[in-house]
Amino acid sequence: MEENKEVNKESFEFFMKEIDRVIHEMEKGTPDQLDKLIQNFEYGSELIEKCQTILEEAEVRIQKITARYSKEKKSENA
Repeated sequence: MEENKEVNKESFEFFMKEIDRVIHEMEKGTPDQLDKLIQNFEYGSELIEKCQTILEEAEVRIQKITARYSKEKKSENA
């Protein structure tokens, strides 16, 4: 599998980098930037939700692969 050098804008890695960037931006924020802090919090929450969806989809794929492998192994032993 060839590694893609460009970061996909809908990839888990992209979302994680964005979350990290938002956190750093929020940490250096000041109380007079409350609106910006709230916007960053909202954006970060959306990114986390997207990451959770990607992880849930990956978990389903892994379960299917594991189940398929388990069935193949049982049929070989039968």
